[in-house]
Formats: sequence, C-alpha cells, structure tokens
Amino acid sequence: DLRGNYCRNRRPQQCCPHRDDTCTVPILGTVCYCDMFCDRTNNADCCPDFEEVCLGVIFPTGIPPQLIIRKQCLYQGKYYDVGHVIKINCNKCTCQQKEAAEFDFVCEQNVCLVRPELITAINDARQGWRASNYSFFYGKTLEEGMKHRLGTFKPSRTVMDMTEIHQIPNGPLPPAFDSRQKWRNMITPIRDQGDCASSWAFSTTALASDRLAIESLGMERKELSPQHLISCQKRGQRACSGGHLDKAWYFLRKKGITTGNCFPYTGREDTRCPFNNGVKGKVRCPSGAQDELYYNTPPYRVGPKEEEIMREIYFNGPVQATYRVNSDFFLYKSGVYHHVESLVANLPQSFRQQDWHSVRIIGWGEETVDGKRIKYWVCANSWGDEWGEDGYFRIVKGQDECDIEMFVVGVWAHTEMPHL
Repeated sequence: DLRGNYCRNRRPQQCCPHRDDTCTVPILGTVCYCDMFCDRTNNADCCPDFEEVCLGVIFPTGIPPQLIIRKQCLYQGKYYDVGHVIKINCNKCTCQQKEAAEFDFVCEQNVCLVRPELITAINDARQGWRASNYSFFYGKTLEEGMKHRLGTFKPSRTVMDMTEIHQIPNGPLPPAFDSRQKWRNMITPIRDQGDCASSWAFSTTALASDRLAIESLGMERKELSPQHLISCQKRGQRACSGGHLDKAWYFLRKKGITTGNCFPYTGREDTRCPFNNGVKGKVRCPSGAQDELYYNTPPYRVGPKEEEIMREIYFNGPVQATYRVNSDFFLYKSGVYHHVESLVANLPQSFRQQDWHSVRIIGWGEETVDGKRIKYWVCANSWGDEWGEDGYFRIVKGQDECDIEMFVVGVWAHTEMPHL
C-alpha cells in the first residue's frame, strides 16, 4: 500500500502547472510526480495522492483505488527483494523495510574515492582546473585510494636534512620548459602502478631511466624495472604497501637494477625475486635471457626554492618530488591543480584524509586564467595515461602547493659518458 502524503507535503508548492520534470517527491528509492502532466491516461509515475491533492478528487474512503503493496526496493528501474544486497559506488546497500509501507536501500556510509557532488562543486567553482569521474576509481573508498594508489612514505627528519645542492645562477630561465622537448625520446613515458602502493618504485626507476638516457646522450635508453625494487628490496620497504625513497636509491646504488623487459611489472608484491647474486653487473632474467644491471650515485637534494628546482631540471633533467595528496587530487582532469580546501574544510575527518606520493617534475610553464597569471609545474604521475592530461598534471608553482617543493631530489647515473 503506497498511501501517504506525497504531493500534500511538497514545498514550496504542492502541485505544479503544466509539465515540470522537477516537480517530484521521493518514493521507494525513486521519485513520483505532482505536475499536471500526470493528468493523463497513463499516470503510473504520479504520486499516490496526486488526484486527491492536485485534482480535488474525493474518494469514498479517502484512499485512491488500485493501490498495491510492493514489498521490494526500487533502484535504477529495477526492483529488489528485501535482504538483497547491491553495491552503489563504494557502499554495500541492503533492501530493508523502513516503515509499514516503505521499502528502501540502507547503505554503508563509506566516503567514496569518486564523489559526483565534489566533482560538480569543483567544476562549478571555476578553480582553474577541472575534475572528472574515472571508471578505474569508481567503486573504491577514499581510504582504499589512499592505501593502494600512492605508496611513498614521508621522508624522515634525517633524510630531510640531506645537504642541498645549489645551482650557480647562469642567466635567466625561460618562462616555459618541457624536458620532453629538450631531450626527445629520452624521458620515460607514463606508466600505471595500478592498485599497488608503489609510487616509491615508479618515480625512482623513472627518474633513474631519464637521467641514464640524458647522461649517455641517448645511447642508454632503458626503462628500468619498478618490479625489481618491489620484489627484491625487502629490507625496510613494504612493496605494494609503500616504501622509502632513500632506501630505494640505496638499492640502486649498491645492488643495481635491471630493465622492465627483463623483469616486467606485475603489480603484485608476492611476485618472487628471480635474481641470485651471480656475476656483478649481470642478471639472468625470468625468460632465461641475460641483462645488464644499472647503477646510480647517491641522490642529492635540490634546494626547495622555485628557481633552484627550475635550474636543476633545465640543465640536468627531471627531478623526483614528494608531495601530500588530498581527496580532490584523484579527480583531477585538466588545468592547474591546487587543493580546494574550502570544499572539505567543514566535513568530518573521513573526508579529509591525506597521504604521501612521489612523482617526477619534468618542466614548468604559465597561463592566464580570468586575467590572473598562474605559474605551474608539469609533473608525470603513475596512474596511466587515461588519468589527468594524458597521465601528466600541472600544479601551482612557487607556493609549495601540497608540499611539492619541500623534498626534491636528483641523481647521477653511472654511464660510460662524462656528466653533462
């Protein structure tokens, strides 16, 4: 029995003249209508009290005829029995009887990684960047995103105290620069870490690959293997649950690392390390082929000033940066990103989770938005090329946005070529 006060309790007006698709009232997980378009032969989508309230029809018993009891929940045009469980975004929802004649889904209250209302709020606020829904994030909780899609531990105080290398000023720098243009075909393309918290391994091997190619003048263009680090570096690291950048660089310096062709990425921490100690500088790949090991010097910290980072990139190539990720970053699609704190400031802590990530900064630029000049870094992420601007993102430069300028490192590769 669907009796009840639907149109009667609707505000600001009970009934709407003509056709009005917004003249609705919630009912059984969907909506019913109180507009005059309902006054037609087929009025199955009108509210049960439409004729009585909007047309003034008086029924002998005060109850409209032909009402039926449907002990099911309705979601997206389909009915479900009581007790049936479905998943709506990241929450499990169970069909339950809420009142004598009311059946609806009762859902978990997890904060989802993809929140349509946040996407709309960001885009409506015209913040200088656009947000989007990503199918590979949909259905995950924000906690799962933070746990599985990042993976770099915040540098310790000891690591933060590394001696900084200061570039000697040598003339003005251009307002825009892109490593992909200066060192064509030498910059590692966008890769996808998947649901493995291994940005520590991806950013490290990508930077090592970039510097190896640049310092060898393109003679050594290798895509080094993040799986080698994930599977073989167990001391102090947590594989697909996160890792320390300083320990990753120590491994490359002491043990060396092979290529992705030799040891491809699986995204699994239970993938066994296939290498024995063997001959220094060589490994036997899982395929049976032999491959080289590649090494680097200890990393050096670049000063946290905008111009010092720019000079390092301009003269030596991309750098590795650690930064703090907020919930809105997962939704970034285009533009110059900055965290929109005002949209989450008054929400519970579960909406304001943060964690650490690492990427490469490969260049910079500037653009004018609503008459205001905005400077930005160009960064390479490790979430595949369907995310962001073909896998890259731009973020505000010179303001240490999300601490991206706080801890930046470079490295020299061991090559047969002299340092440039």
